[in-house]
Amino acid sequence: MSNGMDRRQFITTAALGTAGLMLAGTRVMAQADADRYTFAVIADPHLRENRDGEPTGVEKFRAWLARLEQEAPHAQFALLLGDIHPEKLEPMLPEIALPLHVVHGNHERPAHREMLREMFAEDFDGRDFYSFEHGDDLFVALSTAIPGDHIGHFQSQYITPKTEQLAWLEELLSRRAAWRNVFVYGHVPPEAECRPSTMCIAQNDARWLRDLVDETRPTALFFGHRHKRVDFDFAGVPVHGVRSVNWNSGGEPVGGMIVDVDGERAETHFVPTS
Repeated sequence: MSNGMDRRQFITTAALGTAGLMLAGTRVMAQADADRYTFAVIADPHLRENRDGEPTGVEKFRAWLARLEQEAPHAQFALLLGDIHPEKLEPMLPEIALPLHVVHGNHERPAHREMLREMFAEDFDGRDFYSFEHGDDLFVALSTAIPGDHIGHFQSQYITPKTEQLAWLEELLSRRAAWRNVFVYGHVPPEAECRPSTMCIAQNDARWLRDLVDETRPTALFFGHRHKRVDFDFAGVPVHGVRSVNWNSGGEPVGGMIVDVDGERAETHFVPTS
């Protein structure tokens, strides 16, 4: 061999070079895998509601989770968009392998809201709104529902703490550049044109949210509450109204949403229970 390198040194050097290339390739593949993942979005399970002639709310929820297991790739976690009835969910948790991140719905009374804060203490940390990270992405859980009111609110005596959510959300989204994707989710949605509605958040709250979305550009928003598909956008940012896994208006099928994330792309599709 030239330059004073014998055959053994050459083989060793070549092997180390190959190993380095393989390690670098493994790191690239690992990063690519980290950039790709799937999560589920589940709306309005209404677990204690049993409609005449139909499976119970609990049975419908279990049926959709079983259907979700047939999807590939498997979801790594699920966002649960309120109207849950936690007294029915709590005994089910040991059988649910899928991690859940929940928000309150208008069906959650004060005692139920406290129960959910205790059941998912790591997320809520004593508040009704929170955020968590998954890899390079941020998930922002909003409290837009108060007990017994189909109109949504960001501030209320029923929201813990009562008046801090707007400032918290504004400050959090002001740091949008810190994350690759930002996904926002809650129960009661805004109305598409920010008009008054008995099934959406209050008009001024909706206008404030629309302006904040336009300024900070989160990746997507997800809401339940309306028991039908209602998709629109705020200044090009998709806002998804997700069907219920229990019952829907106008004969729309029950099921949930799957979100496939690949880098800065997020593709959604509906998965019916059957």
